[in-house]
Amino acid sequence: MVPQVAAVQGWSDWLRGLAVPVAAPAPAGANARWLLSLQPGALAVAARGLPTAELCTLSGPEGGLTQEEEAAARAAGFVAVGLGPRVLRAETAPLAVLAFAALSGGGSSDKTGPVPEHG
Repeated sequence: MVPQVAAVQGWSDWLRGLAVPVAAPAPAGANARWLLSLQPGALAVAARGLPTAELCTLSGPEGGLTQEEEAAARAAGFVAVGLGPRVLRAETAPLAVLAFAALSGGGSSDKTGPVPEHG
């Protein structure tokens, strides 16, 4: 699994540049868009489950996105997900999602195989 990192651009330009909005929530096997949210209604990442196709994750600045920014992201097909009760730094939150994906078998052709031993 190799994440794609977009070039720096304005918020509205970035949202407009996305492909056609995906259905929210995305059906199993489909691409998904996750909005890392500090809002109380955000579903825990672990409860969401990892999509089997592509995952686009939107992580905001320190303190999270504004309500208007979150609304715009949801209109573009993003689903609000949370990483638990602690507020993570802007640099750490995306890494937590990548760690969840890796531990959940994301990018692996064999999700059920044993973990290799290093010796």
